[in-house]
Formats: sequence, C-alpha cells, structure tokens
Amino acid sequence: MSMNEKHQQISGYDAVMHLFREYPNWLPVIIAAFEEASNTKGTRFAGAWVLERAKKHGIHWVPNLRKLVAHGILEKDGDSSRGGRRAYYSMSDKEGVRRALSELDTKEGFELYSSININDSGIQKKSTVKVPFYINLASCGSPNMSEAHVDDYIEVDIRLAKPGSNYYLVRADGDSMNLAGINGGDLVLVREQNHADVGQKVVACLDGNVTIKELQRRGDYVVLMPRSDNLEHKPIILSGNPLIQGVVVATIPNFQ
Repeated sequence: MSMNEKHQQISGYDAVMHLFREYPNWLPVIIAAFEEASNTKGTRFAGAWVLERAKKHGIHWVPNLRKLVAHGILEKDGDSSRGGRRAYYSMSDKEGVRRALSELDTKEGFELYSSININDSGIQKKSTVKVPFYINLASCGSPNMSEAHVDDYIEVDIRLAKPGSNYYLVRADGDSMNLAGINGGDLVLVREQNHADVGQKVVACLDGNVTIKELQRRGDYVVLMPRSDNLEHKPIILSGNPLIQGVVVATIPNFQ
C-alpha cells in the first residue's frame, strides 16, 4: 500500500486528532492550513501562505508542513518557483478537519498549549504538555524556533507551562546563576516574551551570545546580574534595553 493510499483511508477528523495527540503545539498550524484551504479559490495553496497565517496564530518557529502531510491532513500537490520552489498543498477532507477543530473548541479561539488530551475514550483534561527542547539558541533577536533545531519534546506540567503562552526548554551552562537555583546541566523552562520585570531571570542576547541573568535597573541603566558564589562573574551594565528572548519559569535539576 502506498503512502497516498494509506492517507486516503484516514479521515481529516482522525488525522487532526492523531497529530494533536502527539504534538498539541501544532494546533495553530492545523488551523492556519484549514483557513488557507477554506479561503483559497482553487484546490491548491502554497505552503508559504500557511506559514504566514501560522505567524498570526502565535507560531514563532518555522513548522515543516511535511508533518501535516505525513499525518494525512494535507496532500502535497506540486511545487512553486516562488520563494525557491515552495510546495503547493491541498486538503481533501476539509469537513473532517473542520469537525475536529470544532470539537477541540477552536472555532472562536484556542490555547497554544491546550489543557485537553485526545485518547480512545474521547477528550479529557491533561496534566502535561510537550515543550520543545532546543540545544542551541545562539540566534539573537529571537530564538531559532525552526523545528529542525528541536532536539526533543519533553512533557512539562501545565502548572508550569500554562496554556496560552509559548514555552521552550534549554540546558543551562556554567555557574553564573547557581545561587538562583540554576546550575550547569539543569534544564531551564523559558516562557517566550521580549520584555521582563525587574527581578525576573531572563534569557538575553549580548553580542551574538545568549545568557541567563537576573534583570535589574540602576537609574538609567539596565543591569544583567549574576547570582553566583563564583566572584569571577560580574554584573553586565547596559545603557539600553537588552534583547530578551524569554523569562525563566522553572528549572529541572540535572535532567538527563
């Protein structure tokens, strides 16, 4: 049986439910694809259009639409020379996808990290969500959120990764924040945002590098303060605001 024949046997409803069960953070991408499929005049639409819609739904990483194809939600339908041969797609069972999204209560809005789970018994509340773990966030300005840079997805309690916000995980390096409970090798849960309050621990960009420090202010200056028993670490004093990638929510010590 070919892959296409296999997909033809999977309804849009089941395809959405299967993908959501494995990757709940892909729900906005499914919504963007459904909107594009519903609004296009023909049957085909460019993947680039879906990605632009996904940004409006809060997706700050670059989803590879092959995942939607692999789960049977989309079918690849030729290539385009626009933007470097970006693929065209189609959605054969829009009604099934619409029914799944409606059942997930996404018609009027949605939470990026949903607090519900899909299993054989139906829809139930869940206690954890899958959060992407990135090995390298060396890209300043905004983290490199392409799925190609995701090392793994890790289950995190929704009391920490609360629905409605974007989160990611990185591994701490060094001892500059050990007095704040962040040690080298710990896994750090970060809520994506470009601002922070005084006293919060932030992931900030400095000269092309990413660092975790406590945000403080001294008069007209911003101070990125280490919290360490190693006196070699000095406060970083800035005349302007740093580029902030997120705020530290929690740490998981010595996560393997």
